[in-house]
Amino acid sequence: MKGFRFRGEKILEWRRVQADAARVAFVRAGESAREAAEQLLRAETASAQTNSEYIAAMKRGTDVGTIQRYRNWITQQRAHVEHCTQVSRERQALAEQAGRALQTANRHVKVMERLRERAVARYVEDERQKEMKALDQLATLQYVRRRMEGSIDCGS
Repeated sequence: MKGFRFRGEKILEWRRVQADAARVAFVRAGESAREAAEQLLRAETASAQTNSEYIAAMKRGTDVGTIQRYRNWITQQRAHVEHCTQVSRERQALAEQAGRALQTANRHVKVMERLRERAVARYVEDERQKEMKALDQLATLQYVRRRMEGSIDCGS
């Protein structure tokens, strides 16, 4: 469309850049949340395995030093599981926040695109009306010229 200029083009481009940045942040936050969830799963698995080993050691009978080492180990692993749980929750919250930011950024882009589409439609309609007015003027001039030349009879 020659002659059309959308005044909000720079804002639209800026919104698109923001949406791209939000998309990158969302992907990174999702990957980070997945990694934290995997680490939590590994910690829970290791803790469960240690508990099983502790129970097996208790059943076969063992010395007090070994029992104490298992208890200390289990306590450390539970603390590690709690830490991993907290990290996983935080990263999941960040991923959800990044998702909301992405939705907002996409919504802003769509708003600007709709404004641009409306501006294009108004421009096209204005151009059509100008063209119709020019055609009407041309037809009127041709009618007046023929009338003046006498080629059109008024019915008198």
